Amino acid sequence: MISAPAPIFVLLIDDDVGDLKLVRRLIGSCMADARVIEAASVDDALRRDDTNPDAIFLDHLMPGRTGLDCIEELRVRWPWAAIFIMTGQGDEVLAKSAIQAGATDYIPKNALSHNAVARMLSNGVRAARERWRLEEQRRDLTLFSEVLVHDFKAPIRAAGFLSDQISEDFDTGDEQEAREGLRMLGKAARQMMDTVTSLEQHIRLDREVTYVPVAVAEILDRALTAMDGEIRCSGALIDICVDPQIPEVTCNAPQIAQVLQNLIANAIKYCDKPNPKIRISISCQEGASALFELRDNGIGIGAEFRERVFEPFKRLPGGGEVQGTGLGLATCKKFVVRHGGRIWCDAAAGGGTVFRFTLP
Repeated sequence: MISAPAPIFVLLIDDDVGDLKLVRRLIGSCMADARVIEAASVDDALRRDDTNPDAIFLDHLMPGRTGLDCIEELRVRWPWAAIFIMTGQGDEVLAKSAIQAGATDYIPKNALSHNAVARMLSNGVRAARERWRLEEQRRDLTLFSEVLVHDFKAPIRAAGFLSDQISEDFDTGDEQEAREGLRMLGKAARQMMDTVTSLEQHIRLDREVTYVPVAVAEILDRALTAMDGEIRCSGALIDICVDPQIPEVTCNAPQIAQVLQNLIANAIKYCDKPNPKIRISISCQEGASALFELRDNGIGIGAEFRERVFEPFKRLPGGGEVQGTGLGLATCKKFVVRHGGRIWCDAAAGGGTVFRFTLP
């Protein structure tokens, strides 16, 4: 689980300026060092890239749609955050519906007080983190079992067949066929090891992750060093551009290096031209978030696949002959989301794909 940062980060979503001031004052009275960001609507909050909230105070009655309708969107964006529904009127039915929809707690605005807010922030954030951790473990265990069934059947069958074939070749004295069988057996073993390694990276339960300022150059060096062999063998051309205004980012360096490593690997694997061209740029966005971009000149991704490719087992279209588990981009998304950022892809001008991800 991601360690709760100090100070605590709170997002307030309410279209009433007076209520925003009240909640901000109450939060400050019980947690003087709390960071508070305000948004007039859920859409405004979701558009921000500089938010990584531990807690969200959400007004129920806002123009256009209710807070109850928005809980799922907020949980998808910030799955670890405690969500507190606020309303001007007490309503037991609404309270029950809010909890069932995924809210951590519910409170009428006339019940807001120093003690109530302190209790919600203390107990609610801890409970929401624990629930997220358990959900992550459940999903990871499900993924583990699916991979064992999905990706291990074929190489295990191949290994069994090849061992029988090698034994027959040795019995008949056909040394050349036996050597070929051994080569194929080694290939099957490597495929299984690649699957295990990829799965380990994806489901690794690094629950207590430390985020510290890390030089951008160090992250790039980690990724490029890990990919040095593939870059050399493919003849890939790497161009790097880093905004001098962003010499470092606060993150877990191995995880973000892994994101870049996976994106570089895909850019090489899914390029149908000699000497793949890859451009990596890192810049500072409005709101002090870091924007990472990786452009390639590969086969590209159709618009209908650009969200699905980040799901486990979803291979890039047109890459049927490319080896892999379909977990690389899913791992990228998992690490970026754990940092409170987001990742997406678009078509690159002139062909290929541009992957982007942000770190708050």
